[in-house]
Amino acid sequence: MKLQEQITSMIQENKNLVEYKNNQIIILNKRLRDSICEIIDDTQDSKDIVRFSVKEALQLKQSDIVVIKQDQIFIKIFDLEKKKKITEHEANTVAGRFNGIEESELEEFYKEFFSKAESRKFFNKIVKEFAEKYFVEERIDNDRYEKFVFAYVQAIIMRELVNEFDHCEDFLRGFSGYIFRIHFNEVFEGIAEFMLNEISRSNDYMVEFLKYYSLNIIIVDGYKYKVPLLQTEDGMKWNVVSMLSVAKVYIRTKISIQEIKEYAREIDKKILEFFVDGISPVEYNKECRKDRQKLTELLRVEARVLQDMLDDIYGIKDPKEKEQHRIDIEEKKQEIKAIKLTIEKISSKEVKRGVLDKYLKLEREMDSILRDIKAQEKILKQNTDSFLSIKNSLVKALISKKQRI
Repeated sequence: MKLQEQITSMIQENKNLVEYKNNQIIILNKRLRDSICEIIDDTQDSKDIVRFSVKEALQLKQSDIVVIKQDQIFIKIFDLEKKKKITEHEANTVAGRFNGIEESELEEFYKEFFSKAESRKFFNKIVKEFAEKYFVEERIDNDRYEKFVFAYVQAIIMRELVNEFDHCEDFLRGFSGYIFRIHFNEVFEGIAEFMLNEISRSNDYMVEFLKYYSLNIIIVDGYKYKVPLLQTEDGMKWNVVSMLSVAKVYIRTKISIQEIKEYAREIDKKILEFFVDGISPVEYNKECRKDRQKLTELLRVEARVLQDMLDDIYGIKDPKEKEQHRIDIEEKKQEIKAIKLTIEKISSKEVKRGVLDKYLKLEREMDSILRDIKAQEKILKQNTDSFLSIKNSLVKALISKKQRI
């Protein structure tokens, strides 16, 4: 049986694992999803076969969207007939927003489809792809950035949606516009953070790119234009020089804290290797000493009792009583011997000085690391407000365009 036929049969034989939430959404639950994924490879071709098979089994239209998620297979019913026809005049206008699809329909799909974690991961990828292509590979200039940045970002979003999820371009074109609008600031905050990271590493191209926002007035083809400024809400202006000093301190400190914390985790693992019965070797030895002290005191008491028993035997005249007393003395000697053996056993179990010194050295190193983290975090805190001010000002500039005056 072909893979497509296997999947189709599996779905049709397990209709009880298919949930129809409403007229627009169908869910194949995790059990059915896992059964399907067990017989396929994790490749784009295999995913396309699954999507096709799901549509065949459930008699879906080609326009319906099948999304293979970690915990389910998610189906969005999309009726092309309900889609508003966009005229050439309405293209790229508010009237043509979301490719003629009702916003409520896009919102419902978004809520079902994107968890917070999935959303964060998706848009981190979008920012990374944009930065790598247009800043790292192509090194676009400010003019090209201003003209095409929104189109470039939306094209990347669209491509990722099509590649990762399904090929219903009519719906996904509208959906890409919808999620771009929702995550608009998030995208440009990511781009701004990338830029600030680059200038903190003295990237000359990025430094030159950002100098544009300090030009104030430029002349293009004989016309004057006012350039977007790196300006805060209260009117404070940033320039590349002042940005550089803050960005370098903030980002390098942040990276340093991450590296120190990672090293601290390694030290912590080594420290835990010295633990005995869930407690530190210092505490373990302390508990051992307490036990030894108790037994040593008991040994003193028992030794005095034995001495009294030995003294008393000379005053006993009755042979039978005297014999019993000797037996009691031997039993007491055995008890004392057992206490001594227990004390020796406890002493032998204590963590040895050499091992304890290694542990204490790691503890001192950890204390030093924690003091270093605290000092670095203080520096970070001192620069956080300035860094956020720069980032927010940069985001505003990045979403603005020069204005003719």
